[in-house]
Amino acid sequence: MSGLATVKRDFSSNTDKNEPEPSSSRTTGKRMDSSALMKAIMEGCASRDANGGSTSMASASLLSQKRPPQTAVGPPAKRRTLPDSFQSSSYRATTTSTKPPSSSYSSQRSSALSSSSAANSSQTSSGPSTSSSSSRPPPLVVSAAQSSKAAVKPATIFLSSEQKQILQLVKDGKSIFYTGSAGTGKSVLLREIIKAMHKKYAKSLEAVAVTASTGIAACNIGGITIHSFAGIGLGIESAEELATKIRKNKKSSSRWLRTKVLIIDEVSMVDGELFDKLARIGSIMRKRTEPFGGIQLVITGDFFQLPPVSKGNRQMKFAFEAQLWNQVVERKLMLTKVFRQKDQDFVDMLNEMRFGTLSQKSIQKFKALSRDIIYEDGLGPTELFPRREDVDSSNGVRMSRLRGNNRTFYAKDGGNAGEDQRKRLLDNFMAPDVLYLAVDAQVMLIKNVDETLVNGSMGRIVRFVDPQKYKDEVLEDATFTNDKEGKPASKGGPTKPSSSKVDVQMWPVVEFTVPGGKREVMVMPETWKVELPNGEVQASRQQLPLILAWAMSIHKSQGQTLDRVKVDLARVFEKGQAYVALSRATSLDGLQVLNFNPDKVLVHEKVRAWARTLETLVDKEDA
Repeated sequence: MSGLATVKRDFSSNTDKNEPEPSSSRTTGKRMDSSALMKAIMEGCASRDANGGSTSMASASLLSQKRPPQTAVGPPAKRRTLPDSFQSSSYRATTTSTKPPSSSYSSQRSSALSSSSAANSSQTSSGPSTSSSSSRPPPLVVSAAQSSKAAVKPATIFLSSEQKQILQLVKDGKSIFYTGSAGTGKSVLLREIIKAMHKKYAKSLEAVAVTASTGIAACNIGGITIHSFAGIGLGIESAEELATKIRKNKKSSSRWLRTKVLIIDEVSMVDGELFDKLARIGSIMRKRTEPFGGIQLVITGDFFQLPPVSKGNRQMKFAFEAQLWNQVVERKLMLTKVFRQKDQDFVDMLNEMRFGTLSQKSIQKFKALSRDIIYEDGLGPTELFPRREDVDSSNGVRMSRLRGNNRTFYAKDGGNAGEDQRKRLLDNFMAPDVLYLAVDAQVMLIKNVDETLVNGSMGRIVRFVDPQKYKDEVLEDATFTNDKEGKPASKGGPTKPSSSKVDVQMWPVVEFTVPGGKREVMVMPETWKVELPNGEVQASRQQLPLILAWAMSIHKSQGQTLDRVKVDLARVFEKGQAYVALSRATSLDGLQVLNFNPDKVLVHEKVRAWARTLETLVDKEDA
């Protein structure tokens, strides 16, 4: 299991309901900014100190729970020898205990904790709502999950019939575009396509170029931006001028000549004019008449989500409106099988929202989602915001209300790109450069681990531990899934020690909510990197695979699957934002929507018309 050590325990009788009272500020945001976060923490503390008053912390502690006796659910856990890398407490990222700027900091923070009944009823909001609470439906109570002893298997990828057909088209050398509504497995399929293409061209490092329109999307698939691949900078010059510029850069020129497959993700944010320029540049660089010089293209994205950014007064142009789009793309395919949502009513509501054709029945159902949701396990929803500064503020205020052990984790960054370019790449990583954590902080896992711990899994920090002391617990009832041959539990795990401001390295132990129960794991660092097609690392970051999860930006939530979501639609301002935000949820029971207004469901008419022309594939498994 990458970067995690699991301890099986029964938490069914140990739900902590003393969740800190939500923020009173109305906030939104994009990415974790350390200075903004600390500013919010300090402001939150000062405000509470002025108001006076304090409440007590939860009396129950996870550390006081005894392990249950061995049951007949499975065989006794085997005693295993820890890998050498785990014996060391080293970490390439520096961690420190967070030092308060004044002696009054702890007393200020303690005033944020409310009584258990009040906390449960209020934890779903991070600020005053513009909806009248008296007009809301009664709250929904979601029962706490029971502990499960079921064995956890490594995640296995299963493709649907239509996904398999698209994968085969790519293997056959076809240039394709595929799309689908949120939750249809576009990202899963793309990862399988990338693996298949790397296998097909295993002897040529630069044959497969993995790119995306934005830095965030590129990082998510282990690629680079389309601008970086092409070597065009901002790309404002003509195709001929850009080709002359590229020839002067040996690396960029080599990429164009050696690439056999060009993969472009999040094409919805690629401007049509840029697409035509790239097609012509490929022809010029490779001295061939075909667009892109005959390179096979695999293009994906959802044009119903966030659109291209228009420059100046020029009218925005989608990639499918490009002059050479139809000449380049041989097949334009629509995925139809939805995996994220199991409730067909919810799927239908989202599809109506996607096309901007909401029925009165769906409108009433969305409005009914304004009710509060009380989660009995103590974890609240992730609130999605359009702007990053408000995400930072919301998470910061919540952090300021936590009392007790807290720590700061500094990332270790590397890479061969120039300083400015590397900084831009690093800013797009989900993992922050500085991560502030505290006991009781609500966090989200940002790496896939196995079938139950996945990117988007929610949990709560229960303590920080020294791995040397934790070792005895691990040997008794933990499992290291990557430890069968004495290998380290994480590729990005502890390596050569670096400077540390504390004598003993302490890792967070997180109680994750998983299907059918809870799992407690000690989280260790992972590595993210951006590579050129030839394998050269442009930027890398080693950090804990966690982020604070009270709030998250809509932009960064793209591609995420979240069990608990809260959205205030009064704040959305861009076409596609409302659809992206609401479609992150897996079910209606885990979705709270404030100020639903059908006028906020904004769809580009030309996208709606064009989408109806896409080809769907026959499900051979059902045929």
